[in-house]
Amino acid sequence: MALGMVGGLMLTSCSKDVFDEEDYNNILDYSSPVDSVDAKHTWDLAQDHIYVVDADVNVGAKSVLILLDNPLTALNAEVIGQSAIEDGGRVMVAATVPTRFNELYAALVDANGLYTVVSFPVETTAVGFSNVRANNKQKSLKARLTQQKLVYCYEEEMPEPGDYDYNDIVLRISREVVNSHHLKIEVELAAVGGSKQLAAGLRLVGYQAEDIDSVTIESGNSFDMGGSHHDVPLQKMASPLFNSSSLLQAGRNGEAFLYLFEDAHWAMGEDLTVVNQVFQRKKYNVSKSFSNDLVIIPTRTEIYHVYFKQRANITGFTPGMFDPFVLSPNYGFVWEQHCYRDSEAQVTREYNLSNTKTKHLPWALMIPYASFRYPLEGVNIGFSRDGALFGAYMNRGCSFGEWAKDRTKCLDWYTSPTYNQVF
Repeated sequence: MALGMVGGLMLTSCSKDVFDEEDYNNILDYSSPVDSVDAKHTWDLAQDHIYVVDADVNVGAKSVLILLDNPLTALNAEVIGQSAIEDGGRVMVAATVPTRFNELYAALVDANGLYTVVSFPVETTAVGFSNVRANNKQKSLKARLTQQKLVYCYEEEMPEPGDYDYNDIVLRISREVVNSHHLKIEVELAAVGGSKQLAAGLRLVGYQAEDIDSVTIESGNSFDMGGSHHDVPLQKMASPLFNSSSLLQAGRNGEAFLYLFEDAHWAMGEDLTVVNQVFQRKKYNVSKSFSNDLVIIPTRTEIYHVYFKQRANITGFTPGMFDPFVLSPNYGFVWEQHCYRDSEAQVTREYNLSNTKTKHLPWALMIPYASFRYPLEGVNIGFSRDGALFGAYMNRGCSFGEWAKDRTKCLDWYTSPTYNQVF
């Protein structure tokens, strides 16, 4: 992968070097100088928080919501945490908060759907309603509520430098904690811009496979059904990237992960071109024009229901505890691509990360913005060079390149795309 101004990761298997590290870094020095990237970058655009909420007013409360917007005044309000609660009660509510926000909203909701709303700083730990203003107490909802959805974007070329368009696989994932033992996860496969077989799984951080009783898919069909197709192509049967297609699997350390699909092209394709039982790999939803290889089709969504055993209380589960990862074959080895903070998870395979200057760079990005518009095929997500900005997010003061150079700046870069450079 690449970021225009950065290079790829250098990894080795347990038994041998994949390629010559010195030669590889010489190439990176020539094409992608890494000194323009903040060496302390964590590539996080959201943080998990736990809020202790007191229903310290008498409004007949039945539930509490944590929101990014005021539901009494905004047209749309995104729910990032929720819990059942009653007047006089106290609960802990977990939320994944985008770092661009300094203020959040808490709302008590009564049986009639009336809202009592207060604002509070993101960094606080305790939230109460004793000082609620009269015009924010038991009012009708104005906003359209939506559940938080995170967008995950991947590069397929690991460990080689790539084109930095972050559209080789695009997933949109949301969660709903139905109760203390039932987690509902919606996974949308939005785009496949890769050129080779790519598989995907979803690790549930902090939980073991033995903590889970069962996993079901709401439609009864998995992504492997391949849209309207139900037969399995020869190339998929010949090159499994996972050891099993069971919905619930245990990683190397017993960690729980959900099997999503074995082949993204097969999972996405509705109109596959098959020759001798081998389908042709097209690119889906990464171009505004049509061709034999570039296709625009509806996205595919599956809803997973995860039922935990009694000992595994999940009321504190946040979207930030998701670790969706992609399996990508290269150099005769299969690599796992995670977002940066989970880059050393090594769920299905063990390998060593060598200590190179490119080790701190991301092979996947998590964007806490459901409306995020990922780059078109071959369009760099954004970079800065010699004072100039380029790419799909290059608006000065709100660019990816400025954020990459300084992790404290342009925390909202993903809300300001470059015209005609994004899907």
